[in-house]
Amino acid sequence: MSKLPEQDQRPLISVVTVTRNLIEAGRGEQILAALDSVQDQKFRDIEHVVWDGQSDDGTQDLLKAAIQKIADTENPIPVLYICEADKSLYDAMNQAVQRCAGEYILFLNSDDLLAGADSLLDVQKALEPDKPDFVYGETVFFDDEGNRRHARRLTPKSILQRLPFGHNAMVLKKAVFQEMGGHDLQFRIAADYDMVLRMILSGHSGHRLQRPISLFRIGGVSADTDAAGAEMAAVWLKNYSQFCDMSGYTDAQRIGWYRQGHLPVRVSAAILLKSLSHPAIARAAFYSLTKTLRRKAQFWRSY
Repeated sequence: MSKLPEQDQRPLISVVTVTRNLIEAGRGEQILAALDSVQDQKFRDIEHVVWDGQSDDGTQDLLKAAIQKIADTENPIPVLYICEADKSLYDAMNQAVQRCAGEYILFLNSDDLLAGADSLLDVQKALEPDKPDFVYGETVFFDDEGNRRHARRLTPKSILQRLPFGHNAMVLKKAVFQEMGGHDLQFRIAADYDMVLRMILSGHSGHRLQRPISLFRIGGVSADTDAAGAEMAAVWLKNYSQFCDMSGYTDAQRIGWYRQGHLPVRVSAAILLKSLSHPAIARAAFYSLTKTLRRKAQFWRSY
């Protein structure tokens, strides 16, 4: 195995893309576009780590050919291709991060795109000079019919209810990701939310970049609303038990919180009272509490 480059030679950002049987899924063209969107970046102090979970439908040959074509161009951004077994999407991400040389990590799905050629240059400017734990930007959601929705109203204060920014619109320190233990593999849909929630509850802070970092293609695993609700309920049980007794709430009740979009007053208040010395968590708890009270005052709502 080749040695990692010396610290001052390491790229600032490692872009991580996980793949498996993309041709079978009809996503061969999409991964080629994702590869191109990384190569198009004006900021070049990056690497692209592509992890393939041992595809058996021709995806390996597609990727190898595309990566060789990139290598034959002038001044390519280096692409590290790894083809090894993994247990799941998030396990593949965790393993890929271990092979990354960059100081920061950006997860880019195989059917998503970086927003533009300046995207990582904008990120690099946001990271300097104080090198925050993470930088999060806006996300543009799009579909194959050309429809787009630009998500601009982003705030970490909403972290107690939902992921406040796209997983692929956040660049975070590799060391922080490793400190958090990476993605919790008990979750197959909401592991990204769980990881970001744990990161913020642990006191890590970031900067907002008021422009898109990525284009997120609508669909995929997280589009299964029922399954996503069940996993969100499990994430809350895992993370909020440190603040209050969660045993009095059933799985069905916690799934109801997901559908309603807010937490019970008792849960938000308990988190607030126990986090007064942690401003970021306290702000999130206060935001959650006021949202619930506002919803309760709107008598016309059915939830």
